[in-house]
Amino acid sequence: MAEPRPIRIGEPLRVLVVAGVSVGVIVAGLGSRLAMLVLRATSDDSVVGLTSDDDFTIGDVTFAGTFNLLVLGSVVGLIGAAVYQWVRPWLIGPRWFQLLTLASAAGAVVGSMLVHADGIDFVVLTPTWLAVSLFVALPAAFAVGIAVAVERVRRADSWTAQGRTRWLLPLLLLLPFPPAWFVTGIAAAVLVVWVVVRDTEAVRSIGANRWVGLAIRGVWLAVAILGLVTLLSDIDQLQAVT
Repeated sequence: MAEPRPIRIGEPLRVLVVAGVSVGVIVAGLGSRLAMLVLRATSDDSVVGLTSDDDFTIGDVTFAGTFNLLVLGSVVGLIGAAVYQWVRPWLIGPRWFQLLTLASAAGAVVGSMLVHADGIDFVVLTPTWLAVSLFVALPAAFAVGIAVAVERVRRADSWTAQGRTRWLLPLLLLLPFPPAWFVTGIAAAVLVVWVVVRDTEAVRSIGANRWVGLAIRGVWLAVAILGLVTLLSDIDQLQAVT
């Protein structure tokens, strides 16, 4: 017997918030702050005071700036957890291979978005190879962290799913990050629509079609390859500039 719709909506939403916000804040938020501190330490003193491409003052570590990174991390975490839950049924191979492909794809695609030669970040922050490596490794680590967190949080015996913790923990994680409330609301609306649509016979038959699965995997592979090509092109441009 199928679970009631409120459970089929509430449980994925709980997993989305608990796994997404926690990994997003730690890996995307604090991880990016740590990467910036490392690059500040390895770069020339002349970079201090310059405004980065994201409007942060290089070398200036403030509570407001760090909190903004945590807020951004919470939103990115929610999006990452949603994407993972979407592609999860289409992953192939043993678990280690799934994590490897997730890390590689995220590093290539998101890395190509972060690494660029048309600003100052990857020009003045040195060594260039370290700057590029850090901002490719971060999304790769983020993807693995999201995958591991989602699988653990969604287990029935997870401590996050016991008693009051089941509903209290998501609320506490969302409370400090108002922009994440908006993203969670959108996710809830999408889940409501998806649960209703998924119950239709047409959607169930499409989901069971082998060729549909191959097509979806093909699209994700094409996106990863495009991201890798773009990333390599950006690295070539950086080498020419620096």
